Amino acid sequence: MRISYTSNRFRFFIVFTACLCIYFAIQKNKTHENIPTSKYTSFLGPKLDKLPNKDGTKKLFEVWKKDHGRVYNDQQEMEKKFKIFVSNLKYIVETNAKRDSPHSSVVGLNNFADVSSTEFREKYMTLKTVAMDILNDDDDVKDVTCSDPPSTLDWRSRGAVTSVKDQGLCGCCWAFSSVAAIEGIVAIKTGTLISLSEQELLDCVPDGDCDGGLVPDGLTWVQRHRGVASRADYPYMARKGDCRASEIQNSANSNIDSEEGVPRSDRALLCAVAKQPVSVGIYADSPSFKLYTNGIFRGEDCPLDPKNVTHGMLIVGYNSLNGEDYWIVKNSHATTWGIQGYMWIKRDYSKPYGVCGINGHASIPNKN
Repeated sequence: MRISYTSNRFRFFIVFTACLCIYFAIQKNKTHENIPTSKYTSFLGPKLDKLPNKDGTKKLFEVWKKDHGRVYNDQQEMEKKFKIFVSNLKYIVETNAKRDSPHSSVVGLNNFADVSSTEFREKYMTLKTVAMDILNDDDDVKDVTCSDPPSTLDWRSRGAVTSVKDQGLCGCCWAFSSVAAIEGIVAIKTGTLISLSEQELLDCVPDGDCDGGLVPDGLTWVQRHRGVASRADYPYMARKGDCRASEIQNSANSNIDSEEGVPRSDRALLCAVAKQPVSVGIYADSPSFKLYTNGIFRGEDCPLDPKNVTHGMLIVGYNSLNGEDYWIVKNSHATTWGIQGYMWIKRDYSKPYGVCGINGHASIPNKN
């Protein structure tokens, strides 16, 4: 009997210990639930809100440079970039410390961590918006109905979105946004997803270059040219060159029949995205956009004027997290920015033009 009693106690101890281990493991997971992870967490703390000391900052800069392949021309340039890096790092730590929700956007050390606000504005925020109000007049905002759009949607899983691209130092987001929208509608209509040429639009659209352009101009050019070349046949060079459209064959079935602006309302944009990926313009001239790494972006530092948009992107779907709706938006700054090149932007029904004007200047190519 004694042996049995001891054996039972031992089994109870083992079971009890196992239960405790499982319990604390669950609690640990809960503690870190929704806390952003980063390869730089050891320097910045688990919530990316801890500023390292001087030596830690230098080590962090060296790690970041290696990760992003940064090589500077000389010591002077490196010292200048280090100062910018430190300034951005302080912003990251201070901003993340103010997060009011586990789902709020997080800023971090992405591929723009050594880029100043002035440089970011001049090189990347180049979407021309002088004529953007031709899409729809401010007084003609209207609702659009559509029959039972899905509660969530992601065109990536439906084979209508190419991989994330990188516009580099050329400010031609307008060409990337235009081409991405065309890639989407062509894939939906033909069942074949082909990466198309931004360079052809950059070279051939008269008013478009590395200093900016308009998405409607890009779409109209493709319509008139009855298509656009594939990226493989007309590769991206990140600079404007001579138009070679007459020398290079269009990609099969890449023609579109027309382009049109989406009415300026959240419902209209939802109905458009339910049918195809949609080109949008947003105000992106802010450190919270530049250094975005994950979470739902609410654009607190964006101006209210919907005409003041600076960057072209592509909405590829929508979803919600704990009851908060957001757009899934593709960027053209490589996979080292944002969520592997994507951003979640809050669908804010209280703003007539949405977060950072995302509802204000949307365009779609039509294909029969």
